[in-house]
Amino acid sequence: MAAALEQFVNNVRNLSAQGNFSQLCEIINKSLDILAKHASHLDNVLATLDLQQHSLGVLAILVVKYELQNIPDFEGLFALTQEFIISCNGEQVRFATDVYAELCHLLTHQLLERKQPIRGIPLLIRAVEKIQLYPSQLTSIHGDICQLCLLAKCFKPALPFLATDVTDISKENSSYDVKHFLSYYYYGGMIYTGLKKFDQALYFYEIAVTTPAMAVSHIMLEAYKKYILVSLIQHGKIASLPKYTALVVGRFIKPLSQAYHDLATAYTSSNPEDVRTVVIKHTETFSRVNKILLVL
Repeated sequence: MAAALEQFVNNVRNLSAQGNFSQLCEIINKSLDILAKHASHLDNVLATLDLQQHSLGVLAILVVKYELQNIPDFEGLFALTQEFIISCNGEQVRFATDVYAELCHLLTHQLLERKQPIRGIPLLIRAVEKIQLYPSQLTSIHGDICQLCLLAKCFKPALPFLATDVTDISKENSSYDVKHFLSYYYYGGMIYTGLKKFDQALYFYEIAVTTPAMAVSHIMLEAYKKYILVSLIQHGKIASLPKYTALVVGRFIKPLSQAYHDLATAYTSSNPEDVRTVVIKHTETFSRVNKILLVL
């Protein structure tokens, strides 16, 4: 084993034994590049670590394995990840919630690439339970769960999370990104739309659209389009957004959603021909976002 890897193992063992997890997190963050350079030896490093006693060290190795350009044995890595999430030391990984969440994001990406979203749902639910301080705390992993449930067309596992009012957001060592917040409410809105719970869907889309912002987000734009469509289904017109909605919605998002506003205008005319004309005129737009069937 290379000297750098031996030093990594010694640091993990010694600092874990001392309970000095904060310092260990700092060392691990600095060691990720070293681990990546010695990727072919990572299985040997794993064999020297105990899953419960050295959870932070194992976590770092798993993240590096997922970041490899080509994963040689995904099934083996998935099994390791499953064992880790189920059996790791919760106290330790809560010191590295940013790295832990990144592991879940990387796993989600790989499952989506392989068109196997359903495999990750129970595992990520367990992952959230492991680091949540209380049920109403939102983590960046919540968005992954909703995305997996949506693409697997298996909505039920996400519902307990969606039905829980959020009172706090996990900072994940200052790594929590607003895109995770928007993704949770966007995918949550999609799930409620699929279940035909349109009032809840509108609420989730509204949160995504009205999140304070200085620039246009693609997620906000897509949420706004679906907000219009679900408004028409539920209310026959576009529901008004709150007064505190960011200015970017009126200045940029609305002009980028002109086809949907045209559809709303035609819809409120109660003339089927007007609706059909708009749909035909903007068929390419509606098809591009896979909503033509919903519109028709």
